[in-house]
Amino acid sequence: MSRKFKTSKKKRTNYIYYGDGSGKTVLIPGEDGVTEAIIETLHSLDDEEVDNNRRETRRHSSLDDLNDKAETHMDPDGDVEDRIISEMEREWVKRVVNEAVSTLKPKEQNIIKWLYLSDNPPTQAEVAKELGMTEATVKKSAYRIRAKIKEILQGKI
Repeated sequence: MSRKFKTSKKKRTNYIYYGDGSGKTVLIPGEDGVTEAIIETLHSLDDEEVDNNRRETRRHSSLDDLNDKAETHMDPDGDVEDRIISEMEREWVKRVVNEAVSTLKPKEQNIIKWLYLSDNPPTQAEVAKELGMTEATVKKSAYRIRAKIKEILQGKI
């Protein structure tokens, strides 16, 4: 049975053990070879158990909660430079990717734009139906086109 509270210092002259059932056993120093040292040890073990239970049941904050709280207390203008740099990098990436896509055949451009560059991308099955192809063909084509784009981008970066 786990304890919720420590035994008061005034009541530590004996030790009461509560079993799994409703029964309890009282240990009194001087009876059945029980010493004051044993009683003291049993109470200290109970104290450790109570402390451990408190530690385990204490409120825990998740990392996401802490990040959310930190974001609400941030200075809105504090990261202006970081935001500008991020925006510039995003624009550069968009430009480079669009240049790479523009070197592809028109059908390849359509597949990539539909699957990866649109705001509401359709499924491969929907693209296949639109182009009159099988879904497996669209999947293979998308893989090959991504490999082409990767090659093109490696030459530019």
